[in-house]
Amino acid sequence: MGSKLGKKVHVHTPAYKKEDAEEIAAHCSHIVLNSPHQLELFSHVATGKNEFALRLNPEVSIVEESVYNPCAPYSRFGLTKEMLSAVDGRFFDKISGFHIHALCGSSSKDFNNLISAVLDKFSDYLPSVSWINLGGGQALLEDDFDFADFAENLDILHSKYHLKTYIEPCEYLVMDAGFLLTTVLDVVHNGKDIAILDSSISCHALDVLKNYYQLPVIYPQAGEKGYSYLLAGNSCLSGDVFGEYSFSAPLKPGDKIVFGDMGSYSFAQMNYFNGINYPDICFYSEKNGFQQIKSFDYMNYEALYD
Repeated sequence: MGSKLGKKVHVHTPAYKKEDAEEIAAHCSHIVLNSPHQLELFSHVATGKNEFALRLNPEVSIVEESVYNPCAPYSRFGLTKEMLSAVDGRFFDKISGFHIHALCGSSSKDFNNLISAVLDKFSDYLPSVSWINLGGGQALLEDDFDFADFAENLDILHSKYHLKTYIEPCEYLVMDAGFLLTTVLDVVHNGKDIAILDSSISCHALDVLKNYYQLPVIYPQAGEKGYSYLLAGNSCLSGDVFGEYSFSAPLKPGDKIVFGDMGSYSFAQMNYFNGINYPDICFYSEKNGFQQIKSFDYMNYEALYD
């Protein structure tokens, strides 16, 4: 899909399938390998447009949650300094870049620590490549993110090592973007008032379910109000609950509830669990109002298994 945009396409994965190598080489300009062995898969299909990189592990655990820490103990991601020192020197003749990812929701200070670790562990290898990809996870939209400090550390890689430098702050390019418009189908009471929606946390916001946080409610205004509800999804999963929210007026069937911050992982991880349909995709502007871009039906679901 990325190649259809006519841009350079970077791809990285812990391991590639042999049968995918030709297609990947045809569509991707920058191919990141997780180990030297993976280069063998591309040796017969690579073209002049393909550049290969090696993923490195700087062994700096900036991210506290181990499930999101690419440098956690026993990580499958990349080569440590010790592992890299054992690689045959002839391998580097075929490598033009390095890929390093160790951040998740991280500050400019964390980014600086990452750069320091890279220079400390891999500076001897940097002159042998022309580019480096430092991954994503930079919390660019946080109020305390120091862009001057951030730029200064990037400049070290440019000025001293003459490296073309890439970063991938993908989540923070769409942070707070995207809305999920839901409808209350029923309200039941079992110790608490429970509003059942025509949506599903396990289908439409799986990352929220996995990460134990709540989506913001954009409409109606929620907060410390007089009427509290558990907003629940419509699947068979007992834990399919958006969370507890309070409103200034009682909810009733037909009411609309709009969740925010749906533009990144929530959108990407949608699924058809229980056969629950995808939401329609719409654009909205003050000039044109709502414009439905795409809708889904049973045939989309059936096509997955046909």
